Amino acid sequence: MISFERFVRVKVVLFVGVALTSCGGETNTTDPLYPYQWHLKNTGQAVFADIRPKPGIDLNMGTLYEQGITGKGITIGIVEDDGPYSEHEDLKANLRVEGSTYPLQENDHAKTHATAMSAIIAAVAGNGIGGRGVAPSAKIAVGMQRNIPVRVINNSAGGQPPLFLPNSDSDDASLHVPLTPLIVKAAGNSFLEIVPGSEAECDNATRSSGVSCVVANTDLLSNMPIAIVVGAVNALGEKASYSSTGSVLWVSGLGGEKGWQRQYLSSQEPIPEKAQRYPARYFSPAIVTADGPGCTKGLNKQGKQYNALDSGSPSLIDPSCNYTAMANGTSSATPMVSGVIALMLQVNPRLSWRDIKYILATTARKVDEQQQDIRWNDMTLETGWTRNAAGHLFSNWYGFGLVDATRAVDMARNFIGLPNLYIGSWQADSGTAVPIPYRREDAGFSPIDMRDNVKIETVQLQLKTTSKNPGNLRIVLISPSGTRSTILPALTYLIPTPDGFSIDLTASNAFLDEPSQGRWQLQIVDMVEPSSETSQTLTFWKLRVLGRELS
Repeated sequence: MISFERFVRVKVVLFVGVALTSCGGETNTTDPLYPYQWHLKNTGQAVFADIRPKPGIDLNMGTLYEQGITGKGITIGIVEDDGPYSEHEDLKANLRVEGSTYPLQENDHAKTHATAMSAIIAAVAGNGIGGRGVAPSAKIAVGMQRNIPVRVINNSAGGQPPLFLPNSDSDDASLHVPLTPLIVKAAGNSFLEIVPGSEAECDNATRSSGVSCVVANTDLLSNMPIAIVVGAVNALGEKASYSSTGSVLWVSGLGGEKGWQRQYLSSQEPIPEKAQRYPARYFSPAIVTADGPGCTKGLNKQGKQYNALDSGSPSLIDPSCNYTAMANGTSSATPMVSGVIALMLQVNPRLSWRDIKYILATTARKVDEQQQDIRWNDMTLETGWTRNAAGHLFSNWYGFGLVDATRAVDMARNFIGLPNLYIGSWQADSGTAVPIPYRREDAGFSPIDMRDNVKIETVQLQLKTTSKNPGNLRIVLISPSGTRSTILPALTYLIPTPDGFSIDLTASNAFLDEPSQGRWQLQIVDMVEPSSETSQTLTFWKLRVLGRELS
């Protein structure tokens, strides 16, 4: 059993805001690594990986750079364990380090991660070195600079414990403030493993069914309305192998895979044939971005060879060893979304946090068109793409889809802000305990008749059961319009609960723009334990909706 303590990490928050002055950054000079940044422009070109990217799987930047939409006037910050390397040649012109509260601890791993994420957002364009960021004229605020008006917080520190943590009451008052900071948050990398080396344990828990080892919902922050939870898509237009899934996802960015090339691995293996033992996904493209400085820090480090860029020595295209083609994770997908938001705010700084979320959701692109429901022993564990009653497509794997920069910016230009936010009161069930059935689709339902007449933006729920083995449970929420959202697939890795399984707070975004009024139903089914109907009950649940009032 994996101990809970291994999941506890302390994060330092950096703030993101709209700067008061514009920044430079021209895009008319070639950046030598830009042709390899398939996430910005993907024609199926050769990149630093054995597998070529699928044409069109990119952020659809279109002609935004040529139009001068490069994030001018926007300052972005990140949540990391340490600040980026402040003297990085492709980043220092866009860093704001005054007033930084970061300790100068020189943690290479943490600083490399912060450097890579910052450069995905705002690496300088047109300077003849490196690549470029999604918003190459934006600034990165380093440290807790409260003098900068905060609009967005980029949080690439995704990760979930294998349990639902207790929740203290949050401050709903701030949700009514249109310019409250929006948190762009990584969904996490717990689909195949919780911590490095736990893949076999996860595979055993999920029974190789295809569900996420741990869902993104277990992270409390991911259930907050103020968060945009970001999943990762690879260069083939499918969910990245590691990307955590869940009903709390909002959109996806591009995270890639590992970006390895066999010829470079073979050259350093004691037995060259060992390079063939790795999964094919390791040789699918990752993200090209800034790395730790020189050949002794970061991912591109001497003594290791993974691809033509990460060769551990100076090269013609990177004589400084200052760049890597191995950035990945929902960590990398998240700053892409933050970069797109910077472009949106450049053309319309009046957008509220809700406006930004709504635009991203309604302009996102469907990827992985053939995503199927996950079935196990003739039962559905988790649904694939679902079209809700308002016409929006949603998937627990992708949220509303892959972010589309051009469409998002075009919609942002003249967007009329959403009406005032309505936050409903919590409404509870009748108090009658409901037995949890074993593998039955026609049982296990508990209703709530919702009085609020709201066009939904998100729903939140709480529940309590007597179940001691929550990993056996599939939990589905059904709206009055009939849309089904899988809140928790069965066979995920969850720590046993001797005193009964409960969720203090979770959420679903699948019901966007549906009317809330009417009968909601929660269904819980045990997929593993035949005696469940006589030994387990749903004892309590309640629900609230957030959205816009319907007249």
